[in-house]
Amino acid sequence: MAQKGVMEMGKEQARDKGELPIVYLTGRLWIPLSVFLFFLVSIFSKEELLERFLGNASMIIHQVVVYGTQIGLWMSSAFLFQRMVTVFVWDGLISGISGRPVPRLPKDVTALIIFGVAVIGVLATVFDQPVTGIWATSGVVSIVIGVALRNVILDVFIGLSMHIEQSFRIGDWVMVHQNRRETHIVGQVIEINWRTTRLKTTEKNMVVVPNSKMGEAILTNYMRPKPHFRIDLSFVLDYSVSPDRAIRVLSSGVQALADGRQILGEPEPEIRLLEAQALGQKYEVRFFILPVNISPNESKHIVNKSIIEHLARAGLTPSMEKGMVFMEQGHEFPLMALSRKENFDQVICRSELFEVLEDTERRTLLSGLGRKDLKGGEVLYRQGNLGDSIYFLAEGLLCSSIENPDGDKSEKVEKFNSGIHFGCEAFLKKGSRLSTVIALTDSVVFALDPKRVAEVASINGEFLALLNEKMVLGQQRIINTKWKMKKRETQTVTPPMKKGMGKTLQTFFSDLFPSPNPSAEKPTS
Repeated sequence: MAQKGVMEMGKEQARDKGELPIVYLTGRLWIPLSVFLFFLVSIFSKEELLERFLGNASMIIHQVVVYGTQIGLWMSSAFLFQRMVTVFVWDGLISGISGRPVPRLPKDVTALIIFGVAVIGVLATVFDQPVTGIWATSGVVSIVIGVALRNVILDVFIGLSMHIEQSFRIGDWVMVHQNRRETHIVGQVIEINWRTTRLKTTEKNMVVVPNSKMGEAILTNYMRPKPHFRIDLSFVLDYSVSPDRAIRVLSSGVQALADGRQILGEPEPEIRLLEAQALGQKYEVRFFILPVNISPNESKHIVNKSIIEHLARAGLTPSMEKGMVFMEQGHEFPLMALSRKENFDQVICRSELFEVLEDTERRTLLSGLGRKDLKGGEVLYRQGNLGDSIYFLAEGLLCSSIENPDGDKSEKVEKFNSGIHFGCEAFLKKGSRLSTVIALTDSVVFALDPKRVAEVASINGEFLALLNEKMVLGQQRIINTKWKMKKRETQTVTPPMKKGMGKTLQTFFSDLFPSPNPSAEKPTS
């Protein structure tokens, strides 16, 4: 039980770190080593054993013991040697250098060769059979087997060539091209065995492809040369929505999820206007993921959900057939609205802050709005600046951050999605800004007139309570962020943990044969 616990612990560590600890590696040698030592001792002490325990037994039993110990020594030696090759060469050296687990196929081929040599050794030394005759017999048998199992043998050799070429590895996401695009197979490689390659599709199904078919097919490896999986989504918006506004809203929807773990911020998500269709303008949303962190289907789900939410906050919907729009809405044909000015009043009035107001109070605040268009990367205000305006984000995506006392580093506090009001602390406390707010995408921000806000807050207690609640929550997030920064700065540097054998070998060979710096350019379509 204790040994099993050690083995399981080793496996968990191997999964977490991507390497095989020495405890786990050596723990796999106990059984073959014990068997080998048993037969080795039996060989050297067989005479004593025969005399003590089988003195009165028949000659047949004596011969069985003699031959059995010799055969056992040969096979246990092969077993021990095969296990050592697997542990130290395949799972240790090769896996440590590549950083990935080695497929089962080369291990099985190695085991077959080792045990084949052991069988020939048994026939030659134990049973005194001529080796030349053995090789001749095995050659004839091999020809017969080769003719009968030519397809199987083809799969095996193509599997070996795929392992040598390393066009894809276990864990890679690949596309197997078929005759038609709709029949292409997209999946993650989970196993490469003797005859087949097993893929797990985005629908969580297993597809078994013969190695001969994999060798003939055109393959697209989404994780080479960089481990990025590109996802493309398409949205069709009405002609009444200007391309600048459409790109702004779509970009904010995907950028809101770009945390660097599931949806990557680098390479940066892209929004492209593809074509003009009968229904409207078709836009392509392109982003990148790491499949080890999130599946393609799950990423599509969360990005679609986020984009639809941002479209709804902006008062936009995917395009519908023109006849349906004309009949149901009963207004001018949407194509005639190209020059119509963007109106954010309805978007602003649907926000949490404006829902608690009476009509007259809403009109009071709306009459004093000041619009500001921000480009991606532009700063709205900086930490320490004086100001008393409350801001409302109509479209786009903003991010607040704070700087450490030295001013050389900043820490992200939170992201502001469309429909959010912020900056309440400067209005209520008449002080300086507690954070820096920067636009992550092109954004439209409205500043509420401080005098009109004070007028409405003096007569509407619920409105004032919402402002106060937003200020408290924002201050709490800033306090938590500062605490994390201070904890990280004061944290003592712990001595590095002892490297496992695989990691040590990987470091050694990477230092011995340094690779050139990979290109930092974004993947191109």
